Amino acid sequence: MKCMLAVAAIAALVSGACDKNVKLKSQADINTVNSCDKLDGDITIDGISGIGALSIDSLKEITGELVIQNMYDLQTVSFGALTTAGSLKILNNTNVYKVELPKLASVDDFQVIVNPNLKELSYANISSSKNFQIIGTHIGSLGLFADSEPGNIEILSNTDLTALDFSAVKKTSGYINIANNGKGCNVTFSSLTQVGGNISFADTAALDISKLSSVSDDFSLYTNSFKNLSVPALTMAEKSVTLSGNSFEAIEFPKLTEIGSSLNIVNNTKFDSISEETFPKLKSIPGSIVIEGSFDNITFPSLKTVDGQVSLSGKGKLSCKEAESALSAADNIDCSLETVEDSEETNSESDSKTKDTDTGAAATSHTTFMAVVGGAIALAAACL
Repeated sequence: MKCMLAVAAIAALVSGACDKNVKLKSQADINTVNSCDKLDGDITIDGISGIGALSIDSLKEITGELVIQNMYDLQTVSFGALTTAGSLKILNNTNVYKVELPKLASVDDFQVIVNPNLKELSYANISSSKNFQIIGTHIGSLGLFADSEPGNIEILSNTDLTALDFSAVKKTSGYINIANNGKGCNVTFSSLTQVGGNISFADTAALDISKLSSVSDDFSLYTNSFKNLSVPALTMAEKSVTLSGNSFEAIEFPKLTEIGSSLNIVNNTKFDSISEETFPKLKSIPGSIVIEGSFDNITFPSLKTVDGQVSLSGKGKLSCKEAESALSAADNIDCSLETVEDSEETNSESDSKTKDTDTGAAATSHTTFMAVVGGAIALAAACL
């Protein structure tokens, strides 16, 4: 066996297989690459039929891309020695259920996307990554992620994934997008202070962003199931802040002073009061405000300027007059709030009219009946 590997290694060196882009089309091509310790170039494995297991366990480094895609017969992938890759892309392999990268630590672009039967994904400890995406799998857990300053992080539609620990991340140069993972998914970014792009969380059961102080793009939370949202360190959101369809009962942004674009608080059905603790220091909103829901109170104690339109809708105890007073910093307010009292009064009046109508009808019916009876009696008496 050792002799065979030695021969393959010599053949690879002679043919220059370890210092160029290679497109693997057969098991023989795979064996040739398997003889390299380092490959200066790209490896593409695309659409080869009849291969159920892909194992390249001698290769330690790829300077370019490693792409494994459209391998519909493939079930397992193993790169047992690989520590470093410029890019790793495992895309659209419908029957792959296991990917083993036990020593992988540094990869600029990590993409595991649309592998719907993938349940096991192992890697050592990602210490360096400019782009980290896992989308459309059935994996139940992630490996360690130790890069304190990655680029982008995107974890979407992994329905068995119930815990995401990115506690080592302190800041990102790009975006963070977490959504539609396992029911009851707990997400931890406990050391995160700065996000260089947008940040979005959806469908989470718990979220720790307790040190987040600035976001360079949009800040968005959608359909999360936890009750209390606290973002205690955030001072600046350079674009919009959107809270939509969540189960929040309390919301607190105690240090937020500026929003660069718009504020949207929409259909958080258990949240009924924007109190003094919600946005106590928010001073300016250069864009619009959209508030929809059943609100009893709206208070912005420090708000001085709102340059865009304010749109208010929903039904609660809050009246348009009260809302407009609370948002006096805005010049353009479109309010269609319906107060509970108005609704109940309308219903009461309607019920009263119904009762009056029923009483009148009954009285008329009784009078008519008595007249008929009286007429009958008189007629009978005349006949006698």
